[in-house]
Amino acid sequence: IASRVVLTGSTQDESQDDAAKEDDYDADQWGIREAILALVQFGRLGDDGGFEQDSDSDDDSCTGCSHSGGGVPPDEQRHNDMLHNLALAVLANALDVLENHGARLCEAGSESPSSVADAFLSDSREMMEKDLLKTLLGKLGDAEVKPHDATLSAKCLRSLCEASKDARRRARDLKAKQIVQTALEVGQRTHVKLEKESQKVIHTLAKAEEETTPGDHH
Repeated sequence: IASRVVLTGSTQDESQDDAAKEDDYDADQWGIREAILALVQFGRLGDDGGFEQDSDSDDDSCTGCSHSGGGVPPDEQRHNDMLHNLALAVLANALDVLENHGARLCEAGSESPSSVADAFLSDSREMMEKDLLKTLLGKLGDAEVKPHDATLSAKCLRSLCEASKDARRRARDLKAKQIVQTALEVGQRTHVKLEKESQKVIHTLAKAEEETTPGDHH
């Protein structure tokens, strides 16, 4: 149920009848999914519990994707960093459930892991006005500084790309392979878990290359 709330904003499958839905509370009214996405995307919540958006626009470059926390007092920044790491862990766990127990998560039959992942990415972009895949790759780009965040981001990225063909294509467009390869090298030097998760992402991204049409090859 927790994974469904994070990924869909609801505790119930869309195909369930109205009587069942009447027993379901509106999970989104608690702002659970919005809070997780805000912490993952921006690394902080607003003073009113909502999310605060970075002033820079969302372009197709992953350079500097992660929030620098400039101007934030050190104690508050440490608190934000902790919440950001916890939110990444929650998202990674939810996506792991989708990847490994997708049949149960989508047991009513109207959804598939792929459709859940695609809808989640679309909703995230609409709610936060920022590309989640690009944010995750930005965290991998900061692997040297924050290897724990990079490891959790690699888990999220792999699960999304395992579930969604569109995510694999988007990751390829964002030059994910090169970014993850750099994170892998950091992991090989300093962080075993980062190395392991980066290797898994590279293996998954290979599917995107296999899925390209002959005309896409250079």
